[in-house]
Amino acid sequence: MRKLYPTLHSDETIKDELHCMGVDLFEPESKREKIMAEAMESFSSFVLEEEPDICKGILDNDSTDSVGLLQGGSDHFSIYRVIITGDEDPLNSCKPVTLILNEFYLHSMGRKYKNILTVERLREYMLSMCQRRSNSRDCGDFVSLGNLMFILQFGGSDGQVRHIDNMVSNVQICLYMSSNCPSTIVYSMEGGEDCITDCKSLLEHWVAVDGYDVPSLIIDIFQNKCDIPLSSKSYTRYFSFWKTLNYNLECFGKLYQRVEYQYSLVVDPGSTLIAGGNEVHAGPPTESSRMFAFAIGMPETVDEEIEPNEDNIGAPVNDGEVQYSPVTLHMDLCCLLFNIINHEYNEDLKQKDAKSAKEFLLRILVALLRDYPMKGYLSQIDSKRRELLEWLEELLDNLDNDTIVERSIEDACTIGEIFSIPDVGRKTKSRGKRRSRKSGAPKSQILTLNG
Repeated sequence: MRKLYPTLHSDETIKDELHCMGVDLFEPESKREKIMAEAMESFSSFVLEEEPDICKGILDNDSTDSVGLLQGGSDHFSIYRVIITGDEDPLNSCKPVTLILNEFYLHSMGRKYKNILTVERLREYMLSMCQRRSNSRDCGDFVSLGNLMFILQFGGSDGQVRHIDNMVSNVQICLYMSSNCPSTIVYSMEGGEDCITDCKSLLEHWVAVDGYDVPSLIIDIFQNKCDIPLSSKSYTRYFSFWKTLNYNLECFGKLYQRVEYQYSLVVDPGSTLIAGGNEVHAGPPTESSRMFAFAIGMPETVDEEIEPNEDNIGAPVNDGEVQYSPVTLHMDLCCLLFNIINHEYNEDLKQKDAKSAKEFLLRILVALLRDYPMKGYLSQIDSKRRELLEWLEELLDNLDNDTIVERSIEDACTIGEIFSIPDVGRKTKSRGKRRSRKSGAPKSQILTLNG
C-alpha cells in the first residue's frame, strides 16, 4: 500500500498551492477545446471500458517496440505506455494506435470524431495549454513537444513511488482523457525553498533535520569532490550522466527531504496538468481504469549548458529519461561513493573510516527501503550489476529480520563486487536502467515514468 501523507480537502486551495509550486491545471474553455475533450473522453471510454480486451490484445501483441509497461501496475493490471510517432501525421501513424483507432472508428461514436482526434490536433491542444501557462506566468513560450505518448491503465493500481523526471528547462504535460480521472500526485517537501540542491545542503539536512552523525569520510568527499567531473575517472565514469555530484543533486536532491503535503485532484477529460522539470510526483492509486496523454513541452531556447553529444543526438534535451525515486537515487549514490572510497581512501589507516562511511550510507538505504518496500526496484537496475540485484532482492525479502539486515550491511561493506560499478570506456553508451528511454523500452522493462 502507498504511504499516505497529509493533504488538503479544498480543490481551490490545492490548485492555489500547486500554482505556487509552479504547477498549473487548465481545463478546456473554448468550443474547439470542449469538442476535443469530448473526443478524448469517447476514445478513452472505448479503450478502457467498452472494448478493453481487444485493445489490450493489440498492445500485448505489438512487435514495434512502441509499447512498454510502467512501474505502478498491480498483480492483475498493467499500465501501458504507447508511443505516438510522426509530426503532422494522423494519429494512426503508429501501428498499435492505428489498430486501436480503427476499432474505435468502427464504433458508432468513433465515426463522429475520426477527423478530430489526430496527432496535429493533440499537439495543438497541448501547446495551447502551454501557451496559457506562458500567458499566466509571463514566461517564455513552449514551441514543440517531445516523447508524445498515451498512458493506459486498465483496472485499479496501487500507484507509483514518488520520483523526479529530469527535464529542466522543459515541462511535463499530462492531458487527462478519461472521466473522473485522478490527477498526478504532486508532493511539496518539508523545508520549502530551502531545498537540497548540492552536497553542502544534503550534509546540512542529514545533520540538522535527520539528526545523523555523518562520518568524516563522507564529509570530506562532499566538501572536496562535489564538483569533479565523474567522467574523468574510470571508476566513476559509469555515472558520467550525473556530470558531478552537485549537478545531479541540483535536480534530484529534494528526494531526500520529507514529504509535507501531497496534492491530487479528480479531473474531467481535457484537463491538463503542466509541471516543471524536477517536481516530486507519482501516478495515483486508483480503483478503476485511467487514461491520459503525456508529452514534454520544450521552450523556444535550449539550455546552453547542455551540449549535444553521441548519447543524446536526436533526442529532446532533458526529455525525462533520467528518473529517480528516493531509493534508486541513494542506491546509485552508494555505488558511486563506495567506489570513490575504495580507490581514493584505501590506505590501511583509512579502513576503519571507510567501513564507518559505508555502514552510514547503507543504513540510510535500509530506512528508505522500509519506507517504501517494493520489488519494482529490481527491474530498474542494470542487469550487469548482478551482485547488487541478488543482494537487494534478499534484503527486500527480509526487511523485518534484523539479523539478515545486519548481515546484508556487513556483506555490502566487505564484498566489493556488490556495490561495484561496471567498467565503462569513454565512448561507451551504457548507463544504468534509470537512463532507460521512455520511447524505446520493451514491454518487459518496468519504468518509473511520470504520473
